[in-house]
Amino acid sequence: MSEAICVAPTSCVLGNGPVWSPSEGFLWWTDLRKAKLHRFNPLTGNTRRYDLPIRASALGLSKGRLLMAGDLQIGLYDPETEDYQRLLELPETDTPTRINDGRVAPDGSFWFGTCDEEGERHIGQYYRLAPDGALEPLRLDPVAISYSFSFSLDAETFYTSDTAAQEILAFDHDPATGVLSERRVLASTARAGCYPDGAAIDCDGFLWSAHWAGARIVRYAPDGRIDRVIELPVTRPTNCVFGGADLKTLFVTTARAGLSHPALDRQPMAGCLFAIDAPVPGLAIPEWGGSETA
Repeated sequence: MSEAICVAPTSCVLGNGPVWSPSEGFLWWTDLRKAKLHRFNPLTGNTRRYDLPIRASALGLSKGRLLMAGDLQIGLYDPETEDYQRLLELPETDTPTRINDGRVAPDGSFWFGTCDEEGERHIGQYYRLAPDGALEPLRLDPVAISYSFSFSLDAETFYTSDTAAQEILAFDHDPATGVLSERRVLASTARAGCYPDGAAIDCDGFLWSAHWAGARIVRYAPDGRIDRVIELPVTRPTNCVFGGADLKTLFVTTARAGLSHPALDRQPMAGCLFAIDAPVPGLAIPEWGGSETA
């Protein structure tokens, strides 16, 4: 069984949005609460931190820049110049919401979801940002916290997490039309007392899910069966992505948010970036195919 190793002691309040850049050999991720961007180089072990103009929580790659989603907007960020170009902004609602998680889909579109700022009310919505910059709402039931945007190997199944309901959901997905149907619960974490957050797919079509308050990463078979469990030395993993030259390293972001001082004393590595040697490679995430302006 692989062991989770802390590779970047960044102590993020709420780490999220990891994305692997194969052209650079870097892992990028954010600290939502501090509005920071982090970069990790596995070859040297070096990290770098950037100040951001938004509370970014989800990232993608786009022609040498980062597609960045946070608060209620999406934009393009150039790490070299630290310039940010806003592409779109979602309308504000009576109840505070923000973008929570998202990932580039196999067709080059960016799928993302919003959440209730308090994580309680079921007002979070799902969206698809097309490669041409057009924004399309996805007709899915509202959730309190939307997480985990992953697709099966053939792109005919879409996985997401209704985190507050402690459910990993699966939908039939038509790659030609983008239509979703046949909602079903792939797995529930209620009995384990934890919450499914971000996830990643490996080349066998298995889903690796980060379990908030569970101190673990769980690998699920396509039928929902638990294949393996990897324990973590911190209780609040938030998201994961495959990276490294061979895509066999599972990088895991974590959080310190909400932990008491005694809990932080027991888990001093909370908020750090972890790496796990996976038994099989993951899938490369495509770049967002959008134009430079929307």
